[in-house]
Amino acid sequence: MMFKPLIALLSTLTLWLLATSATAATLPRMDLEELVVRSDAVVVAQVDEISTELDARGRVVSTITLKVRETLKGPVRRTVAIRQLGGFHGDVGTRVPGMPVFQVADQGVLFLSGDVAQHPASVTGLAQGFFRVALGPDNATEFAIPQVNNLNLVVRERAQPTASTSQLRSVAPTELHLQAHELNTFKARIRAIVDETQSEETR
Repeated sequence: MMFKPLIALLSTLTLWLLATSATAATLPRMDLEELVVRSDAVVVAQVDEISTELDARGRVVSTITLKVRETLKGPVRRTVAIRQLGGFHGDVGTRVPGMPVFQVADQGVLFLSGDVAQHPASVTGLAQGFFRVALGPDNATEFAIPQVNNLNLVVRERAQPTASTSQLRSVAPTELHLQAHELNTFKARIRAIVDETQSEETR
């Protein structure tokens, strides 16, 4: 089982906090509850294979095959696939700001949208829905590391409570995307939200 050092993964998060990229994607900010509720599946998985092709417009499309280690929400499967714009195909490269970046052997917690049992899924909230898993300094404790670089997060708000129109305001990430999370604790938080949501649906 391969892991990347925690300090190397945290450096990406630190750089994002120090500077906002001019090519950042703009997305509504999502907290953990929103990620869980809006996702059809949540898994802890390892990237097993990445294949690429060109679409009709000449853009690179990547299909990422994941070997599922643990299912926190959704159908239990041994493998699931993600399909997204971006990547390299021969000499052609496509970069999509805010899209999660994967490499073979990467481990992570992934929030997925779509029927994972039938078709390739997408990552909920782009990079907001991918937390890379790495070992901590003790080489034993696993952490989930947010990957929110190249994302400009916004919230919609009204200038006054009675106003009929609203506007978008840029905001900083929430606690969810500002720090590393001990993996077992993070999984427990996700399961608690899943259980609460399912309980409300059966009432």
